[in-house]
Amino acid sequence: MIDVLNNNAIKQRRSLIVELVGLAGAGKTTLARALAQHDETILLADDLGLRKRGHIPIFVRHVPSLLPLFLRRCRSSRWFTWDEIKTMVYLKAWPRVLTQQAWKNDIVILLDHGPVFKLATLLAFGPDKLRCEDCEKWWNSMIKQWAYTLDMVIWLDAPDTLLVERINRRSKRHVVKGRSDQEAYKFLARYRASYEEIMAKLRVEGGPRLLQFNTSQTSVKQIVDEVLLSGPLSTSHPRLSAKIKRCEVSKTVAVGPL
Repeated sequence: MIDVLNNNAIKQRRSLIVELVGLAGAGKTTLARALAQHDETILLADDLGLRKRGHIPIFVRHVPSLLPLFLRRCRSSRWFTWDEIKTMVYLKAWPRVLTQQAWKNDIVILLDHGPVFKLATLLAFGPDKLRCEDCEKWWNSMIKQWAYTLDMVIWLDAPDTLLVERINRRSKRHVVKGRSDQEAYKFLARYRASYEEIMAKLRVEGGPRLLQFNTSQTSVKQIVDEVLLSGPLSTSHPRLSAKIKRCEVSKTVAVGPL
């Protein structure tokens, strides 16, 4: 069930909550920096971190409600990792954190490794117990909650050959870095299918608006210009103007190399 206070806050707030999603090597971090540098009202949001003193009470407050899910038995299923536990607390707690931030000013709150990424990761690689019928209620709750919280998703993608090349070229660690092309392509296909499934479920619930970009064809500057000049993140009008509607048809734009 959607919290009534959250629901009303989302309808009335002036700010936008936007997530950048995409496979490794698609250019999310580069685009996030470019958008934030372009306008001081575009802010990169915090993730849940237990090294941040203010986040500890949030974690402690929400873990008990998730214990039945964590402790549920399921044959042949492994236990949750620490990162997966933090992910599930984030998914439960962060809509209220973000909507409270969104009340303060006319800003764009930009999420990297946000709810779509976390849901897709759990769906693709989480423990088998999350796929049990008993967990369906939790999935439905999270999908509804984030469908109402997110205003927009900017989805970056590129051909697998280019993604693998970028993953192997950069210094950042990755699970498929240095692996065979076959292993890497299989991993990327699994992740992409999970993203598609999560986005489809979110759209069924009425949101968010989706902008898709192919980063094998145009520059970061062109992506930034397209996003800002097309209106959705433009600072020249209120954040929740009539142009931003949850049921708006997805816009697909082909853009390119990062």
